[in-house]
Amino acid sequence: MNTSFYQARMRKIRARNEVSLVIRRGDSSLSAQDMRIEFSGVRAFALQSDAARNATQPVFILGEPDMDIQKDDRLTHDGKLIRIVFIQLNRLAATIAEGVVEE
Repeated sequence: MNTSFYQARMRKIRARNEVSLVIRRGDSSLSAQDMRIEFSGVRAFALQSDAARNATQPVFILGEPDMDIQKDDRLTHDGKLIRIVFIQLNRLAATIAEGVVEE
């Protein structure tokens, strides 16, 4: 597989709606990272984690393959607190994480 080709394609997709946000891990804040955040609606069936499927507002996050993100990390986007609940295992082309908006 030509990973460079797929990484470039994922960067183009991410660039269409890219934001740079700080991820919080416990009491620490990581450096800002570029990512694309999409709030899921009727596409929720594509989610891998039970937590995201059962959430009132599941979220997809797309980042670089080496994105520093872990389960239970938190970030704020558009005034909404998002908790990471799942990270796809295959990170050759990009990091795809799932989150839930916490009330």
